[in-house]
Amino acid sequence: MILSPHNRDVAKQMVDNAPDGYVLEVRPAKRSLDSNRYYWAVLGDISEQMVVGKAYEPSIWHEYLRALFLPERMIELPDGSIKMLEPSTSELNQALFSEYVEKVVRWALEHDVKFSENTRGLGDVKKIS
Repeated sequence: MILSPHNRDVAKQMVDNAPDGYVLEVRPAKRSLDSNRYYWAVLGDISEQMVVGKAYEPSIWHEYLRALFLPERMIELPDGSIKMLEPSTSELNQALFSEYVEKVVRWALEHDVKFSENTRGLGDVKKIS
C-alpha cells in the first residue's frame, strides 16, 4: 500500500527489480479490518433492534442490505446466455465500501436503530447522521 513517498520509492525499486514476465497491478486498497469490524458491529445493532415479524441474524441483514444498496451485475456467458451476479462487498475498494456502509448506517438511523457504545467506538456514526 502506498502511504508515503518512501512507500512509493520502495514500489518503484520492486518494479525495477522484478523479473521479466511478472505482472504489476495497481488498484485501490481493499477495505480495512477496522472498516469490516465497524460494518459487522452496525449489522449486530440492526439485528438486535430490528424485529420484522421475527429476529434475524446479522448475516441475514448483510444479505438484505447488500441486495438493497449494491446493484447486480450482468455478464454474458460463453454460450451467449446472460447471468445476473449478486453483488459482493468483498469486491469493493475502501472508498466504495465506505459509501456502502454510510448507506447502511443512514438506513439504520431512518429505522430508529440506536448504535451501541461498542459500535460508536469503532466508527463515526455522528458524522453520518
